[in-house]
Amino acid sequence: MDCHGPGGNSTGSLRIEIEPLPPGMALVSGRITFDRVVFKSVGSGLDPAAAVVSPVRQAIVEALAGNEILASTLSHLDGHYALRVPVNRSILVRVKAQMLRTAGASSWNFAVRNNTNDRLYALDSSTFDTGDSGGMLDLHASSGWDGSSYTGVRAAAPFAILDTAFQAKALILSAAPAAVLPALNFYWSPDNRGIVGEFCPATGSIGTSFYVGAGFRDGCATPGELPAGIYLLGAFDGGAGDTDEFDPHVIAHEFGHYYEDRLSRSDSIGGAHGPLDRLDLRVAFSEGWGNAFAGMALNDPVYRDSHSGVTRDFYFDLESGFAPAPQGWFSEMSVGEILWDVFDDDAELRDPVALGFTPIHAVMTGAQVNTEALTSIFSFADALRRANPASSTAIRDLLSTKGISGTDAFGSNETNAGGDVDVLPIYRDITLDGPVTNLCSRATAGSEDGNKLGNNRFLRFDNGAERIVTIQAVGAALDPSTVAATDPVIYVYRRGAPVAMGLSDTVGAETIAHLPLSVGTYIIEVHDWDLTGTNTPPRCMTVSITGQS
Repeated sequence: MDCHGPGGNSTGSLRIEIEPLPPGMALVSGRITFDRVVFKSVGSGLDPAAAVVSPVRQAIVEALAGNEILASTLSHLDGHYALRVPVNRSILVRVKAQMLRTAGASSWNFAVRNNTNDRLYALDSSTFDTGDSGGMLDLHASSGWDGSSYTGVRAAAPFAILDTAFQAKALILSAAPAAVLPALNFYWSPDNRGIVGEFCPATGSIGTSFYVGAGFRDGCATPGELPAGIYLLGAFDGGAGDTDEFDPHVIAHEFGHYYEDRLSRSDSIGGAHGPLDRLDLRVAFSEGWGNAFAGMALNDPVYRDSHSGVTRDFYFDLESGFAPAPQGWFSEMSVGEILWDVFDDDAELRDPVALGFTPIHAVMTGAQVNTEALTSIFSFADALRRANPASSTAIRDLLSTKGISGTDAFGSNETNAGGDVDVLPIYRDITLDGPVTNLCSRATAGSEDGNKLGNNRFLRFDNGAERIVTIQAVGAALDPSTVAATDPVIYVYRRGAPVAMGLSDTVGAETIAHLPLSVGTYIIEVHDWDLTGTNTPPRCMTVSITGQS
């Protein structure tokens, strides 16, 4: 074959070898697509009537005769596939909602399952005879929309979810081509809805979309361990429900939590949160990270979450900001906007940082994993500035635009108290056999789920030698405007990992006795389990560490 390049008049020779089919084999090929339901104008929800036909990318495709797998391949990026199959056999083609790679530098295994029966979703063709020469066979997964409601099989949903996973994977591989991504299951069902009775994903009672790691239990009538993975809402409920399969930012947000859990580190305690909340610094970073990761994976800063069936959506823009949200280290919106601005290449006067994802990934899988502090915007920003000295000043200035002034991983010298001056400093230093430290569990920002600003207080203990210590928290009112903590709780962490917990029922006091500590920096968290309400009197205690010198 002669090739003539458009930029010259030289003639070259290119040899193409086409491997012939073995005797007795035929080729079945085609294209696999799904309905991608897209959004209308912001706030107006989804538009199922204008679904975009999209390719099913890198999914497992099989030719089956009964239960026998005759051939297997992966769909290409444009949705095409080709299978070599025996001639004159009755077969069907099955497309699994699964992407799997086990060989090569990088690997992954993402699958979409029904949490009410644990079955892997798949799209099957009708059974057909391969004849002497195979043939063309296209497969399409429809949304199931009939013009006003979901009445048909919602076959497109699992492939829409898988396609968002494809985009999230591509982002990670852009920074780490040899990334080994641990297996991840997505659990979706048209029965997945807000909690009805108890939290029981086996019946579809999931409450909201969420990611959960290993080791958690459900609340079913017969409780059991909850399979790790991403659980997604799917109940249309006649237009009154909430479906997330076509909300790629929601899916990618939860993928961001998987990333934290399996590739990075998150010290988040979870719980209810929203753009207007002032949060525990760990929660603020984790949720802001999820929002930003979604924007990065989809290359779209406008986060949208459909609800009310398909007719409405909640949205915000990480580029322009969300005006009602508080600004600071305790705000998931501030964190998300900072991370997006670090990533995006649209450098502007107020956003002079444009580093892309690679430096972010390097920090998240390196320094953030090993920080002595709790994971927060402070630990991330400190590591990012150290790793990118040429951008250090610009990163500092970017943080300042969001009301963040802490100068190291511990947020030292931070001045933004989020409306409650007593939450600063973020970490109090505590010394062995030193004076007791006075702290109060506070509810200025609310107390739902114990994850709001001031609910949990932190102490830093730098331990210079191996020793055995006793840590004690005793309820004690500090002044007439406060009350004594009635159920103090103590947690001890080393680089985010729990070392010890004090969770007894002793009234007004908690003690962790005879605790062996190696050399290193420890974070002690205290709060009053009985803290409730908003703007209730602070519940205070004294904290001490005693032991061998």
